[in-house]
Amino acid sequence: MNEDGQEPRASELRVEHRMIGEVAVVEIQGEVDASTAPQLAAAVLAGLERTGVPYCILDLTEVEFLGGAGLKTLSETNRAAEIRREPLRIVVDANRPVIRPLEISGLEEVLALYHTVEEALAG
Repeated sequence: MNEDGQEPRASELRVEHRMIGEVAVVEIQGEVDASTAPQLAAAVLAGLERTGVPYCILDLTEVEFLGGAGLKTLSETNRAAEIRREPLRIVVDANRPVIRPLEISGLEEVLALYHTVEEALAG
């Protein structure tokens, strides 16, 4: 229980898969932490399987929290994408809860980041 006497709220992650032409787009909403990172990994791997081109787009513009487990998952799924085809194209916009952890961890230098899905499509 927290200080309000309520059970802590479980992290929540919502995933939506869509196709833009032959490109798989995986949209993530909510919090990416230790409890939801496996769901993120599964969603990205499913996107990699669905895409008909050498890349998959991961849209994180609606993510409210990105913890250490999420950063690790992004690094691992990006490696999986590189082995299969090419790096993930990750859309972050100006989403501070995502950009700040990427900056602190140094992953911003490694990952292919874009401001919009349209920019990611153009590559």
